[in-house]
Amino acid sequence: MKQEGKLTRRAFLQGTAALGAMAALSGCASQEALKPSPAGEAGVASGEVEVRHAWCQMCGPARTHCSTLCYIKDGRWTNVEGNPEAGNNWGRGSRSLCAKGNAAMAVLYAPGRILYPMKRTGEKGEGKFERCSWDEAMDAIASKLLEQKEQYGAKSYGVLSPQFYAVLGTMGRRFLNVHGSPNYMHSAICNSQRMFSRLVTIGGPKHAQATDTAPGQLGKTKLLVVWGYNSENSAINQGNPYARLNAIEKGLKVIDIRPMQDGLASKADIWVPVRPGTDGALAMAILNVIIGEGLYDHDFVENWCNGFDKLAEHMKQYTPEWASPITGIPIEQIYEIARLMGTVKPMGINIGNGIGDQQNDGHWTVACACLIEAITGNLGIAGGGSAGMVAPPSLVKTKGIDILSDRLPKSKEDEEKGYMAGVADLVGPETPRWFQTMATQESGPTTAYYKGLMSILTEDPYPLRCIFGQSSNPLSATRSPKKVEEALKKLDFYVVMDTQWNSSCDYADYVLPACTNYESSYQFGTKNSAAGTFVAINQKIAEPMGESCSDWEYYLDLAVRMGYGEDFWNGDMDACLREQLDGSGITLEELRVANKGIFVERTDGAKPTEPVYQDYAKMFASLPNGKVQCYNEWIGNKPNCDDTGEISPLPVYHGPAESIAGTPDIAKEYPLVISDVHAYRLCNHSYYVDVPYLRELQPYPWVKINPSTAKQYGIEDGDWVKIESRHGWVKMVARYLESIAPDVLMSRRGWWQPCEELDLPGYEHLDGGSEINVLYDAELKNFDPFNSAMSKQTLVKISKLEGGDE
Repeated sequence: MKQEGKLTRRAFLQGTAALGAMAALSGCASQEALKPSPAGEAGVASGEVEVRHAWCQMCGPARTHCSTLCYIKDGRWTNVEGNPEAGNNWGRGSRSLCAKGNAAMAVLYAPGRILYPMKRTGEKGEGKFERCSWDEAMDAIASKLLEQKEQYGAKSYGVLSPQFYAVLGTMGRRFLNVHGSPNYMHSAICNSQRMFSRLVTIGGPKHAQATDTAPGQLGKTKLLVVWGYNSENSAINQGNPYARLNAIEKGLKVIDIRPMQDGLASKADIWVPVRPGTDGALAMAILNVIIGEGLYDHDFVENWCNGFDKLAEHMKQYTPEWASPITGIPIEQIYEIARLMGTVKPMGINIGNGIGDQQNDGHWTVACACLIEAITGNLGIAGGGSAGMVAPPSLVKTKGIDILSDRLPKSKEDEEKGYMAGVADLVGPETPRWFQTMATQESGPTTAYYKGLMSILTEDPYPLRCIFGQSSNPLSATRSPKKVEEALKKLDFYVVMDTQWNSSCDYADYVLPACTNYESSYQFGTKNSAAGTFVAINQKIAEPMGESCSDWEYYLDLAVRMGYGEDFWNGDMDACLREQLDGSGITLEELRVANKGIFVERTDGAKPTEPVYQDYAKMFASLPNGKVQCYNEWIGNKPNCDDTGEISPLPVYHGPAESIAGTPDIAKEYPLVISDVHAYRLCNHSYYVDVPYLRELQPYPWVKINPSTAKQYGIEDGDWVKIESRHGWVKMVARYLESIAPDVLMSRRGWWQPCEELDLPGYEHLDGGSEINVLYDAELKNFDPFNSAMSKQTLVKISKLEGGDE
């Protein structure tokens, strides 16, 4: 990749500041030697140490989960630890952090940082760029957006949504609404998918993100079913492995359902190695046993279930004998776990992204898991699902950024069909238009990420003309990078803003250098606990590298240039922050000098309280007839998300587009199933492969394989292998793992970043590289008809790669 006028990674590393920073990273001072200076002290003398607060960004940009203390010596960030005063990081108040959190300094000082605005000089994909000024880039972007709005309408503009991103979800949404576009392109591979399915099955708060069936009182739970839930590898602070381990020590029984026995699955009493993509068949077979053997809660079913008789009749066909050859699970084990789930009480299910957003039957798989929990009488009881302790109210009241939904124009079709504003104009609805109107008004309408990109090629119903990619790499974030590359080449105008040069940048018209969270002071957050409320802001740990700019400032600048300044505080980010803090009792100035954050101690004596158990009238109030939807009258016989058909009111199993049981002819040549983990403890999806502390623990793209399978193909542990599907091929390093089914391979996506400090390369996103998405089917007809979930499994064959990775 040629980037004219852009410093190479090695040249940047040789710079004085970066060289000093990396030297500090390789020899951090001990914790004992680093004594914090008084909060807010300015002008720290040479050799002294200052402590500043930051929310860790390593599990997602701009998230406020783990509060950290950053140590700065001689102007350089030297090390980081958890903030014990916050009480919300891994370890619940300790100084410990996960591997990613401990490597945060390497992200700030990474040699691959984008330093200056760049504009393309060659053809899309050539990677030829030259340095330009911010004014030139921003004027060009504003001019293009206004021009396209005039010619094609505001809906021709879309933004790519990464993993939850505070800037895009607030300021970016506000900009979209003021500009007039509904096309917020959500990835359709995150927790929203399972939340939507829960909402229409067992109800909950109107905003689907707040719905959760996970047991909130593990100390009272007798049986925990962990289903496609990867707590130890994603955001550790959310999965809370400590609570689970403590409960196991006290007698909690665990059933863990996932293809690979990783991390906490090794602590389970029963591991169920289901074939990727077949969880729906397993869930339906479990319902078959529970209903057929009368193991359900008859009183609950009679009073709180809609259409149970129809569900019971429908489920008779889905026996364990039917499910076993599909799932690869022995018939006896299906009966065993079904009977446990039907008889042990209280029982709770952790429903993970692995079954909600990564299968073309994702909706019905989640819905069936919810129905299992419901009909067994395990909802709203102590130790069961949806029954967590009620925290006392926050002592610090802040406001969110108003996304100005009323500015989004309402079309004639919106009016005629009763849709919320913008829904009719979506280029590729992520969920059905009627559902978006009923359930997601607070967050606004969403287009599915991949569908939006494909509109560029199909021009159906219209093509997106301009896309903004912010901390998202479409060549790794979604399926079929070959098709995505084709779309990016055809796209009229593509702008990327990121900290690192990702593989999609080569197709951009402008590439803008983003700050990390550690180079600005615009993100604050609060955390509530029984002891009080903690509030803190990202304090600036270092001056922005090169000419990098905060994402917040980007939106404000662009809005002002386009004439939207009055809706964006006339470009003043501090004014935006003060508006959010108004009435909180805490000023922006106080936050910015509070080097450990501010903890407001509770003096009212309030403590967490027991919820109102079995409050079913309230729990199911949003559902038809105020009951659990065994026969789903909310979604049944209504248009699917593509308006090309209707959704069944009863569970349906299709299975993956390619599977051992479903497509035996394909399986003859491609006998193995492959899938990839949603998240991994040493990276944030496809980011941080360039961080040396993390990369040295996983130096090469890996694929986990059962040793018995590997030996059939003459593959030794550590061999480079070729993995080939009908859609493409990748190269990876085989890693033996006994605790994986013989016919299953597991890997992870996102290997485009090189790590020059360790002389380790990045890998291409097309055939012959290591981007697993190239292997998967990406036909729109195979997406989940309710939530646009995309299948993340396919059939492959494997062979030793002669010559290694050359």
